[in-house]
Amino acid sequence: TDLSQQLTEAFGNDGLGIIAIRNVPNFVEHKEALFSKTHSFTRLGEEILDKQLTDHKSLYNAGWSFGKEKLKGDKPDLSKGSFYYNPLTDMPGTEADREQFPLSYPINVWPKNEDLPGFKDSAVSLGKLLHNVVVDLSWHIDALVSSKVDGYKEHTLYKAMKKTDKAKARLLYYFPLSNDVSNGQSDEIEEDSWIGWHNDSGFLTALAGDCYLDDKTGCKIDNPDPEAGLYVTQRSGKSIRVDIPADCMAIQMGECVQIITGGLLVATPHCVRGARSNAQGV
Repeated sequence: TDLSQQLTEAFGNDGLGIIAIRNVPNFVEHKEALFSKTHSFTRLGEEILDKQLTDHKSLYNAGWSFGKEKLKGDKPDLSKGSFYYNPLTDMPGTEADREQFPLSYPINVWPKNEDLPGFKDSAVSLGKLLHNVVVDLSWHIDALVSSKVDGYKEHTLYKAMKKTDKAKARLLYYFPLSNDVSNGQSDEIEEDSWIGWHNDSGFLTALAGDCYLDDKTGCKIDNPDPEAGLYVTQRSGKSIRVDIPADCMAIQMGECVQIITGGLLVATPHCVRGARSNAQGV
């Protein structure tokens, strides 16, 4: 199948730098299996999250990270918690790699199965599925770039994505915005209140979409704020809200692919806007 037109529309000069993919076998099931455990994960408690699952050696590139990133004004980011893991292997690279470059080759840390049954299996299953789709899409990206860029080596991106054991997955839980940020007035919430404006620095980012939960009960709810979610900047400078359908995954362009394609495909700035309600988490 020739996806040149779709890839150009998504990742070319006039695109949003993101493409949605539907009908991925077992995607919805794997997504729901992991997302259903996310609220319970954030409630594991300080003894587990901070003492067992926080990896200082990797500068929080593996395991639990909360309040480690800095926002505007050098304030710690308390709006979200992240769990980082490699879905392809618990120990990437060689022993020498891991010792010399602990930030690039972090070792996975997992909660015990008795503390959160099935969490590791669900996280690995979804992560591997997303990686497999990235590998498949990279073949089509190579085909497009080979036809447009002189000297581009055949299957450059595909071989790199298929061979690598350094995939990084990030499970995000957004906490309710504080009352001084979220008071029902949409014009008082900054557009990048959950994740600040940035470009992805890697190759391709696979997104499983979102799921809105009542932060108190963990029950799944509808999005309480139609203005919340992912925003991407168009080439004109206008920011557009991107809604990823529940049965779709998406893949976003990173700066590394922009570089290796000579700018044919372009990474775009994006952010995540928080929900107005002060009783919901994502």
